[in-house]
Amino acid sequence: MSRNRITGYSESSAMPQRVRDVLGRLKVAVHQNIYDADFEYGAQPLRWEVFTAGSGAVAHQPGIGGVRMRVSTNSGDIAIRQSRPYMRYQPGKTMFMATACQMGTAQTNNVTRVGFFDDANGAFFEQSTATAANPFGLAVVVRSDTSGTVTDTRFTLDQWNGDSRIINTLDFSRIQMFWIEYAWYGAGATRFGFWIDGEPVIAHQTGWANYVGQTQPWSRTGNLPVRYEQRNTGAIAAQNDLFHYGVSVIVEGGQDDQRGFTYSYGMAPATPVRSTGGAVTRWPVLSIRPRAMGTIEYRQSDSAVTAGTTTSVTLTGTPLTVNQFQGRYIYFPGLVTTQGGTGAIGRITSNTTSVINFVDNVTGLAFSAAPAASAVYTVGILNRGQLLPRRLMVVQATATQNVVIELVASTPAAPIRLTGASFATLASLGSTNSFAERDVSATAIASGGEVVFAFVLTPGAGVQDIDLSYFFPLLNTLRGNDVDLLSVCVTSAATVTVGAHLICQEAMS
Repeated sequence: MSRNRITGYSESSAMPQRVRDVLGRLKVAVHQNIYDADFEYGAQPLRWEVFTAGSGAVAHQPGIGGVRMRVSTNSGDIAIRQSRPYMRYQPGKTMFMATACQMGTAQTNNVTRVGFFDDANGAFFEQSTATAANPFGLAVVVRSDTSGTVTDTRFTLDQWNGDSRIINTLDFSRIQMFWIEYAWYGAGATRFGFWIDGEPVIAHQTGWANYVGQTQPWSRTGNLPVRYEQRNTGAIAAQNDLFHYGVSVIVEGGQDDQRGFTYSYGMAPATPVRSTGGAVTRWPVLSIRPRAMGTIEYRQSDSAVTAGTTTSVTLTGTPLTVNQFQGRYIYFPGLVTTQGGTGAIGRITSNTTSVINFVDNVTGLAFSAAPAASAVYTVGILNRGQLLPRRLMVVQATATQNVVIELVASTPAAPIRLTGASFATLASLGSTNSFAERDVSATAIASGGEVVFAFVLTPGAGVQDIDLSYFFPLLNTLRGNDVDLLSVCVTSAATVTVGAHLICQEAMS
């Protein structure tokens, strides 16, 4: 019989931790899949985003139903696959993921990761340099940027506090079933494990409440994506392959309906309809998107850029306090770099009273192009929320013409580019707390997009109310620089007059 050193109560009747979640509840509650994927027929490019640098490469492997992520021997190679959504954490619930992986060979200068994480926060398994005490180079890592710099708290295999008799039998040259679960709150617990012979085995766990030296949350946010990653921090001895297979994300206790405010994005009150002015094909009568930055703390209207380099901008005067924005992000919507997208995102490494220093937020390197004087910029936190379409209200005011209405959505590989767009923030249109933007000026889709929904409006059909509650969310990219766009498009053989409103829920926390 054991006795808890804090409460003094006997714990002899407690069920094993492996059958209790990180909030201490026996795992008999409903568990709900909120995200899952397998790769039998493809790499699911509409649900996963790929980022590569150098000779990094990602390829579907149909013969084994998985995905191969490869880096060459070159320094600087990167291969990343990240789920498009950030999984929405809800207080009182445990977040759980499981996946099968074969991580390749531990090598000096190669880092291989799998888990719930991005470039700033999360929890993941990591394979790096092997040692005598840790021949597979395995560690579990908790990442946070709450201090202003990205900090990884690492526990190597020889430090894991699970059952060492089982841990020491693991052979990471074989395929393994990895799992991670956490509660956030700011001070919830993180737990890492494996499935062995159908049984969950805890490898390492940390309760961050009352943890020695811990004064801040273990992660800035509980909203995290699933991610697989390889990076070469220097030249490596041999090409390395990471193979990953099916993955699931589960909420222990079930997920409640998404929280957030509902807003309507549509025509201006003074001009409730638009006329096509002739025959048109996929004419974007209305387009919406989330804004790139979730938190806006500073921008060019506060202080203009007087000069820029690939790692810094200089502002007018001396408006800043030293390092007041360290760890934040700076977004240049008009800056095109070789990393792709319509804008550039940098992580702020430091600032003086007049200069903001930054690096690319994924590679950690300088931009490939420099912001110009007077460049538009925003400082804050990246938007990792979601716009969840709920309803489409549409009407055509032409009594003699059939009309095809299509919803065209951005994809990771083919973001929509509009001709003649002029986006306005909902905050400037009466919805003060909205994170969305809408356009009713574009005259064409110049490139990108995929048709995901369509129907016909007949003459005299009146207002149509279309249920979109099953629709997928609008998201941001892995780098944070190219938000999804959804366009309501009209095709007709002659001039028609059309009005539309999209009703969405904005899930920001």
